[in-house]
Amino acid sequence: MIKKNISVNTSKTIKEVAEIFSKREFYALPVVDDNQLVGIVTTTNLIDDYKIKQF
Repeated sequence: MIKKNISVNTSKTIKEVAEIFSKREFYALPVVDDNQLVGIVTTTNLIDDYKIKQF
């Protein structure tokens, strides 16, 4: 069985990443740019971003 890898690129917005998290049961996603891993975004990152924008 082959599974498709899910990742996001650096051009994705916070809203787009949140939509991916809400549609799938992920808590973290790799962030890639030109097929190179540049980081990991987590649900905690999204919550922190939301808190900063609210206050």
